[in-house]
Amino acid sequence: MKLNLKEKLKKYLPYLINSVIVIGLFCLILTLSKTFPFGNKLTIGKSDAIYQYKPMLYNFIMRLKTGTLYQYTFNNGLGNSFFFNFAYYLTSPLNLIAIFFNNPDIMYLSVILIKIFFTVIFCTFYAKKKECSNLVSFIVSLSYIFSSWFMIYYYNIMWLDTFMIFPLFQYGLEKLINEKRIPIFVFSFAYLYATNFYLAFSVLVYALVYFVIVNFFYRKDCLKEKLKKLILLLFSLVVGILIIAFYFHMFVVVKRQMGLGFSDASDSNYILMTINFIKSLFFGNNVLTIDFSGTTYPNIALNTFIMLNVIYYFFNSKIKPRDKAFTFIALTLVIDCVFSTKLDYIMHFFHNVVGLTYRYTFIFEFLAIILFIKNINNFAKEDLKKIIPIISVVLVVLLFIGKSMDRKVLILNIVSLMFYLLIAIFYKDNKIFKTLLTSFIIIEVLVVGLWTIPSNVKLSFENNRKSFNAERYTYRLNTIDDNDYMNKNLYSNQDVTYEFTSMTYNNTLALVENIGFNSGFNGIFGNIYNDLFSMLFNVKNEYYLEKIYAVNDQIKNVFFEEKKVKENTEDLVYKTTGIKDIYEEVVLKPSDSNDNQNIYKIDYNYFLYKDNDKTYPVKGNEIILDKNINPENKIIIYVLNYKKIKEIYEYLSKEQIVYTSYQDDKIEGTINISKDKVIFTSIPYDENWKITVDGKEVKPLKILDSLIGIEVSEGKHKLAMEYKCEFSKSIIISISFFTLFSFVILIKNWIDLKKREKTYKN
Repeated sequence: MKLNLKEKLKKYLPYLINSVIVIGLFCLILTLSKTFPFGNKLTIGKSDAIYQYKPMLYNFIMRLKTGTLYQYTFNNGLGNSFFFNFAYYLTSPLNLIAIFFNNPDIMYLSVILIKIFFTVIFCTFYAKKKECSNLVSFIVSLSYIFSSWFMIYYYNIMWLDTFMIFPLFQYGLEKLINEKRIPIFVFSFAYLYATNFYLAFSVLVYALVYFVIVNFFYRKDCLKEKLKKLILLLFSLVVGILIIAFYFHMFVVVKRQMGLGFSDASDSNYILMTINFIKSLFFGNNVLTIDFSGTTYPNIALNTFIMLNVIYYFFNSKIKPRDKAFTFIALTLVIDCVFSTKLDYIMHFFHNVVGLTYRYTFIFEFLAIILFIKNINNFAKEDLKKIIPIISVVLVVLLFIGKSMDRKVLILNIVSLMFYLLIAIFYKDNKIFKTLLTSFIIIEVLVVGLWTIPSNVKLSFENNRKSFNAERYTYRLNTIDDNDYMNKNLYSNQDVTYEFTSMTYNNTLALVENIGFNSGFNGIFGNIYNDLFSMLFNVKNEYYLEKIYAVNDQIKNVFFEEKKVKENTEDLVYKTTGIKDIYEEVVLKPSDSNDNQNIYKIDYNYFLYKDNDKTYPVKGNEIILDKNINPENKIIIYVLNYKKIKEIYEYLSKEQIVYTSYQDDKIEGTINISKDKVIFTSIPYDENWKITVDGKEVKPLKILDSLIGIEVSEGKHKLAMEYKCEFSKSIIISISFFTLFSFVILIKNWIDLKKREKTYKN
């Protein structure tokens, strides 16, 4: 039976109202904290958002607009496949909303807001399907959005899609188990994996465990029926994978090329202490990263009202004892997961987390919301007084751990508990109490949001005026205007040559570290590099070489040893040019000292420090050593011999490429070789580069275990390099299965509709 306009408005208006209010509250928090674009003191985002996600989104969108988006880019690291960055960070179709804007901060905010909007839609949908009132659906949406997980990780735009789609995924999983209907499960599963494989794996592990517990242990179906549902689950997963065949193909390709692997579970260097787990249950006690002691927090709190309802669930007389028992088992498994480093390791896709821990705990938060819905829908007014001792016990626990909590967090939770205690004592089922309840939850959200959401990175308003330069350069840029922080932080600056993150080839990480150049965290705030590195790796400076030039064929015999930077670089230079002694030894005596330490002042921009048989670069202009470690009162450092640097440049610059055409993913030119040599490219080795010399395709060498090399004979040669990843077959598979599955669903729904109409007429 069709709904009239009034009934449609009544049905769908809560979705719009909930979305507008929640987004409005998020923007209000940004406004009150004077966060750009609602103020000029702060910029939205934290840590990696400033240095990776925002510049990446900005460059991606601007290259789409200018038609300069290629399969390969030299704007990150020494260069890498665009598909890796895209597969890991940018596949969400919702990111395209940023195309309507030009300012990177507004682009970034628009992506966050659109994902908040759909998260609220899916939360409201789930609550409505559970026959919740408009008020409960609003509390569910508000609580999930402003949970501890979101307040800590909201700036990770590539994780927000998983967070967003999870309520729909959970509903689809329940529909599969209860009614054997799979469309919502299939499409939400496909979307999960297509937007972030990392968190999607966590959700998949959860789904399999949930399915086994509910289907095989909780439900009372016969074994044959249980097995049918298992087959249906497996079929759904296969269909979901086929729908996103393109994404899986892309992921496999980039994983193989980037050298990404699984870390060792034994390397976990963090622990979850019981008291920190308890603290994480209280609203506002959010911790972003592991502290220096190695302890961490799971960030699983919703607001106080949800927490009390979850506890009250186990005392609600209308909830069946069997349901309580299975819920208790499930919660025990959840707790085991965050306490066990092995289980946590699995949930993190067989990866040891550095810094940001428990990225999957939004799952636990939504499980708490499910319990809240079950409890509120089976609210036993006659048992309401049971909440009074529950609040009292929680208050005692809070006071017991309060000494180790932030004072303002402690006060907020005490005030909240006292408020709900008064509600429990004087509760009446009327609009006044409901308004008071809703208002207080909103106040909690605003207060905690102001503590947590704003960035601690301060930038002036002028620094938010960015421009995008689509011009391509044959070199890795040297300097960028200070105000252009979008490019300065990551994409078009010489620091990018040394800034290696999760977005680059693993072998190039080893290369740059073996020859003495820091990566990772140090790369963000200051790098250890020198003119030799800049020359060899195509950074614009006094000793400038193109990306491609000829070296002696002995480069094939260069092998590096860890922590022996001097020996590694000397061996590299000697075997490529025949030049020796590129470092000068300098003996330093203490410039200052005290009873326990010697202080050595350094006047060189770049130097290597010798420690026993190891040599490695040191950042800064001084070294401080304990006297018992260095009883000789002198140290040896090595500095570059610039006469030798000039000789290296003169040798290598004679046989460089002369470009006839240059793009990020296609290079053509000529090179004149004086004798049989190896063409050295400062381009990471990737099998998707197709190389031709004088029109004939050649197989490249892998030099320095990480870069592309090409063996050539004496004479003048035409060289062409083209980066080409072929995904047409997987794209056809994805489109075909998406179309076929959608068509089958439409036909089935049409048949079901006709059956209902026939039944209604009869």
